[in-house]
Amino acid sequence: MSRLCLIILAAISLFGLVLSQAQQQQTAAPSPQSVLENDYVRISKVYLHAGSQSPYTVPDGLAAVVVRLRFIYGIATDVPLSAEHYTFDRVMFLNAGEISKDVQTSSISGVLEVRIEMKSLPPASAFDKDAVALDPLHNKALFENDRIRVVDVHFGLGEKGPVVDKRPRVIILLNDMHADVAKQEGGTPSPRDGRAGVIQWSLGGSQATMNRNETKLDNIVVEIKGK
Repeated sequence: MSRLCLIILAAISLFGLVLSQAQQQQTAAPSPQSVLENDYVRISKVYLHAGSQSPYTVPDGLAAVVVRLRFIYGIATDVPLSAEHYTFDRVMFLNAGEISKDVQTSSISGVLEVRIEMKSLPPASAFDKDAVALDPLHNKALFENDRIRVVDVHFGLGEKGPVVDKRPRVIILLNDMHADVAKQEGGTPSPRDGRAGVIQWSLGGSQATMNRNETKLDNIVVEIKGK
């Protein structure tokens, strides 16, 4: 066999090995990242891309909320190609032992899966001024049961809402946020800024939201109903 043939065969073998390793890395189950934990919730997230799967089984004795966000990624598979936002895909409420799986991804479209494990019920607070009822222009319920309510919160540039009551909640930022929040009508506002994909926790209370003229405000809020 000629030397040229041997070189060609070696190159083909090396290419096949590299391709096989790339496919294995692409389909390997990514590990979830811890986000935060307190007395009430334990939150983790995992980025799924290019056909990857990371099945999640809810631990014994807990219930969990799984929120999936879809995004188009560039070179970095955990960063959206557009800095503007993620888009809501679906929400699931799972009991102990149930499994989150069957995620649909592609070579350019990934999923950020946020896993919220419910450890204990937070204290209940005043909830007479429900944002979904009083301000439906900016607050839309996506899912509700006796434990949680998931709300899509949207404010356009410069838009403002009334003072409403907020439950203890997990806040998932779909895009970069630049807003001001006041605890009462006419009160001194405090800034609320954050990057797309950030996950926050708040114990709730009364507030009026005023979106600044920088970006639209899009959040997915998982309210935890108190005891």
